[in-house]
This record gives sequence, C-alpha cells and structure tokens, in this order.
Amino acid sequence: MSIIALSIAAAVFGLLIAGLVGMNAMAIGRGLGLLDHPDGGRKLHARPTPLVGGIAVAGAAVVGALLAFSNIADPHLVWLALAVAAMFIIGVIDDRRHLAPLLRLGVALLVLGSVVAVAPDFQLGVLRFSGASERLVLGGYFGLAFTLLCLVGLLNAVNMADGKNGIVTGLGIVWTIVLAAHAAPPLWPLLAAVFTALLVIWGFNMRSKLFLGDGGSYLLSALFGLLAILVYNGAGSNMFADDVALLFAIPVFDTIRLMVARIAGGRSPFHADRDHLHHHLFARIGWPLGLWIYMAIAALPNFAALVWPGTGFGWLAISFIAYAVVMAMTRFSAEGRPAE
Repeated sequence: MSIIALSIAAAVFGLLIAGLVGMNAMAIGRGLGLLDHPDGGRKLHARPTPLVGGIAVAGAAVVGALLAFSNIADPHLVWLALAVAAMFIIGVIDDRRHLAPLLRLGVALLVLGSVVAVAPDFQLGVLRFSGASERLVLGGYFGLAFTLLCLVGLLNAVNMADGKNGIVTGLGIVWTIVLAAHAAPPLWPLLAAVFTALLVIWGFNMRSKLFLGDGGSYLLSALFGLLAILVYNGAGSNMFADDVALLFAIPVFDTIRLMVARIAGGRSPFHADRDHLHHHLFARIGWPLGLWIYMAIAALPNFAALVWPGTGFGWLAISFIAYAVVMAMTRFSAEGRPAE
C-alpha cells in the first residue's frame, strides 16, 4: 500500500475512534471511573466531565505508528507506540488514584529512559542550531540525561497547560502540522491519525463534553517529545534544535515561571494554583477569546519559522517577548493587583 493510502486509512481511523469516544464519552467515563467532578476551587466546570479524550488519541497514535511500521519496519515506531501506551496508562492511573508527584515522575523516567536507551534515534546526541556552522556534541550518558530532562520537562509543561478547554488539544494540532512539514513521508500515517483524532477531540473538548485527563496529557507529551526528536534526528532533516525548542516554547515558558515563583514563595514546585497563563487569560479576557490569544502566540512563530527556514532563534525570542507581554497585561489589573 502506498504511503498516501496508508495516511488516508490512518486519518479515517483517527476520525472514527475519536468520534466514537466523543459520542459515548459519558458512558465510557462512568464505566472506567474516569469522571472529573467540580470542587468549587480549581475545578470550576459545571458538571462531572469524562476524562476520556486520551483514549481516542492514544488509539490513533498507536495504530498510526503501527501502520507506519508496516511500510518501513522501523523499530523506533514500535517503541514509540509502546511509550505512548505506557504513558497513557500511567496517566489514567493518576486520574483514578491521584499518584504522588515523585512516584509519577519516577515511573515516567523509567518508561521514557527505557525507550531512549534502546532506541538511539530518540536521543539528543548532537545539537544543530540555525545559523551556526558548529554542532554541539553531547553523546553518551550526558546525551541520555539531557534527553530525559527535556522529555520530563515537557511532560510537566503539557500537564500544567491542560487547565482550560482547547489548549493542549489545540497545541497538539499545531505540533502535528509543524512536524508534518519537517517529517519524512514514512511518518505521515502516524501524523495523519493523530491530527484527525485531535481535531475531533478538540471539538468535543470545546463543548465541555470531555477532557483529555492526565492520560491524554501524558501520552501527548511523550508522543510529541519523542516524535520531535525522531524528526530532528532524521536523515537529511532541516529541523534545528531551536526549531524544536520553539515548538514547545509557550507551555515551557509558563512552567518555568510557575516553578520559579513557587520555589521563591516557599512552596513545592508541584503545588497546584491558579497562576497559569490560561487562568489569567480567562480572568481578564474570557474564553474562548483567551484561547485564541494563547494559540496565536504559540502557533504563529512556529508557522513563520516554516515559511522562513533557519530563523528559529529569532522566532523563539519573539515567542518569549509575546509571552511576557501577554502575561504582564493579564497578570495585573489596572490598580496593579494580581488577577484572581
């Protein structure tokens, strides 16, 4: 079967599984004990909402990876499918049992470390930057440690960003488009399946019919983190390290700010609060207008970097400035009081 036919089949599967999950979300959520109940504090949604969006995306990603594997027999795709499935299961257990942060971190490190150790194209051994003639060679245990730091950092960033409807699913759609522009054709079935699944789940999520849950955010962080490295390491890849950083810039900027602020305030960096960018956008601007602003500062620099290759560093700087400006405008009221 041609790569185009495989991609179409994968896209149809992603569409179907996401549609089935979305239309039966409440029944699935009740059956699996995956319901998120409002608490009047951080959780302000109107009614119990099923945490089942991740089921559709996990199914689409695993099947898409295996369809791609059927074409090129690259074992990295099998390891990617296993990592996505394992991280999804960890997230579902967390949704049901509320695992301690350190336990969650330890299990995630075990899963991601195993995959990175046995599949070399998932490891950042060399960093190539746009506009630089020299490459930074990491290699060995340092390369493995740096890769795990990046993947765990992305896991935290995606999990923290998943606080308002449409953010993480929207980011996933943007990430899929950017990676598809850089990826070799054999990866298209995987990207096609994930893209259609995310698009459908985004629609249900925007109508508050379902949430991704930790299962969804964990699998998406593993999927896109590993996939970005795989594309970056691909033969003849025109993706630079600054392009990869730009891809995840906005949620990572927000996570770094939050963790620094929490530690400076004498709190745990994992302490839950309502100081995220999306909370301030919601409080000052409302939703979904706040979502469109979030998506604009996340997506437009990435799309610009596709139009003008080799400009990733510049757009990364612009992303940081845009984040800082939006954060400053939404963080404080006209009297200078912090947003609630």
